[in-house]
Amino acid sequence: MLPTDAKALVLDYLRDAKFDSAQAAIKAFHVSLSGSDFEPVIQSLKAEAAYKGSKGEIRSGNRLHRRMKAVKIFRDYGLDPEKLIPPVMLPEGYNGKILLMSVSGSAINGLICLRSGDDWHREILTDTREEIQDLGFENALVDPVGGAFVRFHDNGSIEIYGISDEFGGCDKQAAADLIRQAFPGRTVVVGR
Repeated sequence: MLPTDAKALVLDYLRDAKFDSAQAAIKAFHVSLSGSDFEPVIQSLKAEAAYKGSKGEIRSGNRLHRRMKAVKIFRDYGLDPEKLIPPVMLPEGYNGKILLMSVSGSAINGLICLRSGDDWHREILTDTREEIQDLGFENALVDPVGGAFVRFHDNGSIEIYGISDEFGGCDKQAAADLIRQAFPGRTVVVGR
């Protein structure tokens, strides 16, 4: 394979959020990328996200925007799961379901993350699998470890309680530790 072909292949993988394949091609073909090599990919994803958003395809636009951010992180840090995958996605004031998940495979070694934001634990799992794909980990496995509920109280404390009917209860202490990292200084209460 010619060096220009190898570089084009790597950039195609990056655009398609296949960072595992991009990393393998970089090593196999000794491809060297500069910061400017990433710009056409970033601009293409940005334009496509804007187009999808203008057509009302919000979910597609959000996925492309997430891919664009992931390409920037890959450019700056390489295939670094700790930089690419936030350990907690829990909006301030959220009251609802949470799910702990194990993410492994490829460059990821048993990462535990907490996600929220849907009416069903199964949908949180589906959304997280989609997120991990968009972040470039095409071969990663995302498995539920258990669910619960979270409630932000007016006094500033955060309560974790309950279980998922479908996935069982999560380790609430592990969930509390993750939430404390995301909301330092806040009291996190573990209920039943």
